[in-house]
Amino acid sequence: MKLSQVAAQLYTVRDHVLDPSGFSRTIERLKSIGYSAVELIPSDKVKDQEIAKICTDAGVAVAAAHVHQSVLIAHPEAIVDKLQVIGAKLAVYAYPAEVDLTSRLEIEQLGSRLEQSAEVLRRAGLKLAYHIHAIEFSRLEGEPVLNILREAAPTLNFELDAYWAQYGGVSPERCIREFRGKLAALHLKDYGFNLKKIQPVMVEVGTGNLDFSTLVAEAERAGCEWFIVEQDVTPGDPFDSLERSFRYVRDHLVTRDE
Repeated sequence: MKLSQVAAQLYTVRDHVLDPSGFSRTIERLKSIGYSAVELIPSDKVKDQEIAKICTDAGVAVAAAHVHQSVLIAHPEAIVDKLQVIGAKLAVYAYPAEVDLTSRLEIEQLGSRLEQSAEVLRRAGLKLAYHIHAIEFSRLEGEPVLNILREAAPTLNFELDAYWAQYGGVSPERCIREFRGKLAALHLKDYGFNLKKIQPVMVEVGTGNLDFSTLVAEAERAGCEWFIVEQDVTPGDPFDSLERSFRYVRDHLVTRDE
């Protein structure tokens, strides 16, 4: 993995990118930490042209963009325009909020629609990925929901989250191998354990129990393009958590020169 393949997911600092000035300060701070790329979250407050200028001026690439699901499904050509403005090659469907995952029909319909949107992006030289959390590892009539989705969208790419795979009760390493050739991005957040609450918690990369050296090596063999640091919940300043994770990634997981 190259350092240039490491990005920060802006959901970690979502409260700091609510307007153009906040977005600009955030990008500058992430750049000062060492990140040379970011993954965007949907925003109606900062225009794509502003995002492009701020990131370009800071020397920060846009690795990918989580996009509004409704726009992606109904108007994928608008997502093509968005990616071309911000200079990214990857759009991500973030979460099936409106889909009943206990209904095979709804899962298959989602897959079919995503496949159609992916084709629109593909014709423009772009990619669409589905971001996997833990819910896709639930089972419907004995079959993982994720399998049903994949059958309905055979050319769709995926963005796997190491924490959520572990949380969902599956092996992140095995998942990565199964997505060989279709793993566009891997989210890096570590899996810790809170003894007081007797439950797993998200922690900074390198401070939990996931074997990231193995996961990153497997992801590289699978053709993964981006390694994206994210921590949905942090114990304090989210920038401090992103910096702690970045230092571990830089010092222990980056193995190739630029």
